[in-house]
Amino acid sequence: MMKRRNFLKLSGAAASGLLMTGGLAGCSGSEKGQSLSRIGLQLYTLREAMAADVPSTLAKVAEIGYKEMEFAGYFNHSPQEIAKMMADNGMTAPSAHTPLDIFEGDFDGFLEKAEIMGHKYIVLPWLQEKDRTIDKFKSVANTLNVAGEKAKAAGIQVAYHNHDFEFHAIDGVEPFEILLSETDTDLVQFQLDLYWVAVGKKDPLDYINRYPGRVPSVHVKDMDTNGKMTDVGEGTLDFGRVFRQAEKAGLKHYFIEEDETSDPMGSTKNCFKNLAALEF
Repeated sequence: MMKRRNFLKLSGAAASGLLMTGGLAGCSGSEKGQSLSRIGLQLYTLREAMAADVPSTLAKVAEIGYKEMEFAGYFNHSPQEIAKMMADNGMTAPSAHTPLDIFEGDFDGFLEKAEIMGHKYIVLPWLQEKDRTIDKFKSVANTLNVAGEKAKAAGIQVAYHNHDFEFHAIDGVEPFEILLSETDTDLVQFQLDLYWVAVGKKDPLDYINRYPGRVPSVHVKDMDTNGKMTDVGEGTLDFGRVFRQAEKAGLKHYFIEEDETSDPMGSTKNCFKNLAALEF
């Protein structure tokens, strides 16, 4: 397992000799390079704590230093209640995940909640295994376009979040390419999950270079030497390589997420500490 000091050295070394001019959204400059000035959290990591006590969980996350939250459900609270909790803790909620049945069903209703919460992005995070067919991916692309047009009228952007299954070809066709090519560039963007891109044996920079401006956010999660998920900064992925392309990608938001961990709050603290220390 890569130690934190080696993680920082690797990511920083890749930036050596490059002129860092600043201007990357979510980053602050220093004489050594860039660092993130705003770090977000996908609250799926703390889903059990959120289910037990939303106000306390949000307060603890704010105390760690997180400034931006990405929601995955409101845990029996109204958007008005949660928006006040966020404001009281000096945090914002630029993004939310919501399932396909909402996109295909009462999207207008969720859009109203998103406006109350101040979300700028509504993200489709997952497709059930039964939905992973070429025809369904084409249908999902159309659904995202329709939802994206409604969202745009409210000043909100629709996006799609990947796992690894989108990179597995079906009859010679890569589903992720369907989503990229058959969605309107003005209506649908993408949230690259850097761990799952690596699991899919793809290079995130390939998509950023071919589809500039369509990646406003990333999920920052790390991979150990066995290919398993681990705390950010304790693994092998070179995040700086991606972060340095923020301007080309349109990248503004960096959400830490750890899908499975034996110590969710401990991992949340450790990931923040390591990512805040990263210079690239």
